Amino acid sequence: MDHIEDRAKDKTVDPIKDEAKDQAAVQQIKLENGQTLFIKDLSRRIGADAFQVIMEATVEITVKPDLFSPEILGEVTFEALHQKVGDRVTFKHRAERNFIMTDERKAEFEKFVSTFKTNVVPYLSKPLFPAKFVMKTFRE
Repeated sequence: MDHIEDRAKDKTVDPIKDEAKDQAAVQQIKLENGQTLFIKDLSRRIGADAFQVIMEATVEITVKPDLFSPEILGEVTFEALHQKVGDRVTFKHRAERNFIMTDERKAEFEKFVSTFKTNVVPYLSKPLFPAKFVMKTFRE
């Protein structure tokens, strides 16, 4: 990971009281393979003092010819691949827990982020991840 940028915004509305809550990216991480990971807080209130804590991580991969080696494409042509999957393919991971008390909400979200960064980001950062993920999507 070359670059981490916190993108949390100072809000005039208290996000705990705001049912819609800001769902903008909390973190944007530039991966070693050139892709960008966005981590979002999609948590929502489910009771007077309880939340469903949701962390969503996405990597949007632009499908372009220079992403694929002949070994990755195999018998598939880029045109056939592009026709089936389109211009972009999105990797998405979601972690959630229900009935988290308001005072524990932030810590629970940070645990999700920490675990994701430790266990998944190294995989997402691999040079071949974007091409292999697009090919997986193509085969599904």
